[in-house]
Order: sequence, then C-alpha cells, then structure tokens
Amino acid sequence: MTKQIKYVVAVILQNSAGEFLVVKRPDDDPDLGGHWGFPAATMRPGELPEQAALRICKEKLNCNATPTRFLGLMSQKRNSYDIFLMDVEMLLAEDQQPDVHAATTENTAYVDQKWSTDPEDLRTSANGGSCCSSIFLTDRGLLDREEWISSLEGSDKVG
Repeated sequence: MTKQIKYVVAVILQNSAGEFLVVKRPDDDPDLGGHWGFPAATMRPGELPEQAALRICKEKLNCNATPTRFLGLMSQKRNSYDIFLMDVEMLLAEDQQPDVHAATTENTAYVDQKWSTDPEDLRTSANGGSCCSSIFLTDRGLLDREEWISSLEGSDKVG
C-alpha cells in the first residue's frame, strides 16, 4: 500500500518589529499536539506555495501578509503519510493583527499564539520532528541538516 504524500506550506509571519509569530497546536492534534510551531496547511490541487501561504494567513490567522522569502524544504516519513514541507517567510500588513481565535479554517485551528524574537522557542518542536521548526532553526544557523528527523514512522507524535 502506498502512503499519501502531503505537500505543506508553513508561514513564518514577521511584524515590523522583527518578531515572528508562533502558534500552539491543540493537545489532541495527531501531529505534534501541544507543540509551538508555525501555522501551516496542506496545499490544495493546483495551488502554488505563495497562494497557500496567503490562504494560511487569511484562514488560520485572520490577517493579510506579503510573501518575502522562501526559507527551505524538508521531507519526512510519517506514520500514515509522507510530507514535503516548505517554509515561506511573510511580512504582516501594517494595519493587521493576527488572531488564531478568529480562524475560519476547517482544519487545524491553533489554540494560542505569541510573538517571539527567540528561535529557541522552536527547539522542542524541532526535536520532536517538526519540519517547519527544523527549517527555521537551520536558516538561523542553530540546527544542522544532519540533525533533522527524516522519519517519524512508528512514533506516537505524528499520525
């Protein structure tokens, strides 16, 4: 049996003060429940990464932002699917404030959010296998690609 492949985009949303937004997954989420990370979504058929990033901001954060930079791509084997995840950095529109509690998404709705300047806020999720956190920490020079978790098959941390 062939596992499903998911193509996923994560958004590193930055404000004009240089902070980045991290969100908390629900405790009962089948993928890294209770971890802090970046908002993400599976790409829809025919959707480009930039379009997915804009949709994440609108549906999961209730805000508008502009894509500014591609940070990287990671693949990983998970229990019920394989994932290809890319991080896209975005700049929050001046008159906007993200709000995970106003999300209109039908998929993962985050339970909390906070602005941060400390990349180490993502260390626990990267150590647990979070692709978006691993890419971000690598981009910041705090994690080496050799330390990435390329397979979580058999783990109770992911579906």
